[in-house]
Amino acid sequence: MNKKGIIVFCFVALMIVLVVANRSHRVDWSPTFNEFDTNPMDTKVFFEQLPFWFQGKSIKKIHTTFYEYDQYLRDQPVDSTKNYISISRHYDIDITSFEALLEYVGYGNDALISAHSFPYFVKDTLGFETIYEDTRIEESENTLFLEFSRDTLGYTSKLPFGNAHIKDTTAIKKLGYLMSDKGERRINFVGIPYQDGIFYIHTTPEAFTNYQMLEAPNTGYLSTVVSYMPNVPFLLDKAVKVDPDLNQSTLRYITSQESLKWAWYLLLLAIGLFILFNAKRRQRIIPVIKPLTNTTTEFVHTVSNLHFEAADYDGIIKKKIIHFLEGIRSRYHLPTERLDANFIKKLALKSGNSEEQVQRLMTLILKMKSHTFHTKEPLATLNKEIQEFYKKDNK
Repeated sequence: MNKKGIIVFCFVALMIVLVVANRSHRVDWSPTFNEFDTNPMDTKVFFEQLPFWFQGKSIKKIHTTFYEYDQYLRDQPVDSTKNYISISRHYDIDITSFEALLEYVGYGNDALISAHSFPYFVKDTLGFETIYEDTRIEESENTLFLEFSRDTLGYTSKLPFGNAHIKDTTAIKKLGYLMSDKGERRINFVGIPYQDGIFYIHTTPEAFTNYQMLEAPNTGYLSTVVSYMPNVPFLLDKAVKVDPDLNQSTLRYITSQESLKWAWYLLLLAIGLFILFNAKRRQRIIPVIKPLTNTTTEFVHTVSNLHFEAADYDGIIKKKIIHFLEGIRSRYHLPTERLDANFIKKLALKSGNSEEQVQRLMTLILKMKSHTFHTKEPLATLNKEIQEFYKKDNK
C-alpha cells in the first residue's frame, strides 16, 4: 500500500471510530418480551431466575407452534409432567395450537399465561373477560397484590398503554389484584381449573420484564406467582420464535453485541481497503495486442512485381483474368464457366455497362486465355478494358 493509500485508510478508520464513540446510546423500550435480549422490556432476567425458584428444574423452549410441538411429543416416549408458561404483550396463539394446549392441560399439567390481551377464543373457552383502562402516555406508579400472601410489587409502568384486568365472575379463582387510582381492586391474576389441570391467567406481563426485575426491591411477588405451579420442568412458549441454530451462530452473537458489531464492521472495512490498494499496486500491466492486418493486397503486389520483373507478361495476363472473373462471381453472383451471350447480357445489366462494351471485354478475355503473349502491349490493352469496365460500374 502506497503512502496515499495509508493516509486514506487511516482517515476512514478515524472517522468510523469517532462516529461509533459519539453515537447516541438510545435504549429500546419496545415491549418485545424476548427471552434472550437484555432490553428493558424483555424477560431474560426472569427466565434466568426461574430455575433457582424451582430447584434447578429445566426450561424447554418451544421454537414452533404448540400444535407442532404437541405432534412431536406424540411421537416420543411418555414424557413427564411439565408446566407451560408464556409471557408476551399479546398472547399470540392460533386456534389449533390452543386446542392442543387445552388437551395438554387437561391431562394434569398447569399453564401460566401472562399477557395484556388475549384472543377471543381463549377468553371464550376459559370463561373470562378482560377490561382495559384508558391508555396512559405518561409513567404511572402501580402496586400489585396477592390474595393469599403479603408479597406485593410496586413498579413504575413504562409501557404506553393502560392496565388490563379480569372481570370478577364465579368461574374464576381470584389470586391477585392491582389498585386503581380510586382505590378499587382490579383482578389481574386468576386460576381457572380445566379438567385435571389449571390455567393461571395474569394480565400484567410488564412485572416479569428485565427493568422491573432489576428495579424491584425484592422479587417475592413474582416467586409467589410462579409458586402456584408444581415443582416440575417448564415448557416456555417463546414470544419471539427464532430458529435455535440461528440463535447460536457466532456471527449472530457478534451482531447482537454493540461493541463487537462495530469491531466486526471495522475489520471488514480494513480488509476491503487492504485488498483494494494492494491489488492496484500488484496488478500486472496488460500488454497491447495489435490486431491482425490484411496482407492480401501486399501479397498480390509482391507476386505481380515478381512476374513483371521476370518479363512474364503471359502469366500476369492469366492471373489478371482469373482475378477479374473472381471479382465478377463475388460481386455480381454470376457463374463464369460460360462467357456466352446470356452471361454478357446479365453482366451488362448488373454492372451498368453496355452490352457492346461487355461483349468486347469478354471477347478479349477469351482470346487471351487461348493464346500466349511475350510483350506487354496485350497486358496494357487488357488492363485498360478492365479499368473502363469498373469506371462505368462505380458511377
